[in-house]
Amino acid sequence: MKKLEGLIAAPHTPFNADGSVNLDLIPKQVETLLKQKDIGAYICGTTGEGICCSVEERKQVMKAWVEAAQGRLFLIAHVGALSITDARELAAYAQEIGVSATSIVPPNFFRPGSIDALIDYINAVLVAAPNLPFYYYHTSMSGVTFDMEQFLIKADGRIPQLAGIKFNYPDLYMFQRCLRACGGKYDITWGIDEWFAGALACGAKSAIGSTYNYAAPLYYGIWEAYRQGDQAAIDRGMAKVCRIVDLLVKYGGVVAGKAMMAIHGLDMPTVRPPLTNLTAEQRKECADTVAAILAE
Repeated sequence: MKKLEGLIAAPHTPFNADGSVNLDLIPKQVETLLKQKDIGAYICGTTGEGICCSVEERKQVMKAWVEAAQGRLFLIAHVGALSITDARELAAYAQEIGVSATSIVPPNFFRPGSIDALIDYINAVLVAAPNLPFYYYHTSMSGVTFDMEQFLIKADGRIPQLAGIKFNYPDLYMFQRCLRACGGKYDITWGIDEWFAGALACGAKSAIGSTYNYAAPLYYGIWEAYRQGDQAAIDRGMAKVCRIVDLLVKYGGVVAGKAMMAIHGLDMPTVRPPLTNLTAEQRKECADTVAAILAE
């Protein structure tokens, strides 16, 4: 199985002022990622507010990305939903329109009570998309916190489409064990931007993150410094990363990240409730600050 190598952005879903999806911005999002050398996009995940969108809206967003990317990006569609019927519909549509892979964060209200139950749930969804690779989305936000090494061992051979894990969990020890599990056959993509250098040291070959939407060259610079053994350059790069993440923490990762897209000419002032919009002054602070950091 060919593994991903490079940065995959988790793009924001653009909304109009009235809250409707603004599909017209997606082609420009695609070109922005390509310009920064991102190799893919993780659609309608946490950053993409997928859980706040209807099934029909998520299908429209998926289609817009497929049509705009034209095979130039590896597109992973998050199809997880509280309703398994909705998840199956989204998975089937992803396969129908030519998305590269599917992904699922498990239901976070009635949660699977064991790894076996999680595997059964995933298979019950993936029956709708038997031909697409699948990346399990492991995040503490779901409340499903099983040991992922044990998940891979148990899922090996039981989830035929399993390609790997989107690893958004603050545990580098578990991450390393997942990289080695089952002879290292699975693709484990790192998912916490501010731990990027640590993940590289553990053996990461790919990463999925929100800040790669507007700051991918910063991370590629850190990656090159790691290859060259230049610890001082790694430290300087990660200091910039942490300053950007500080701003995301201050205002909220999704809404502040949308504001930062202004540095690439993308106007995304609106988020879906219960998230709240920033003021014009706060959006300007986010965009101006990240632009200054990246220009240093």
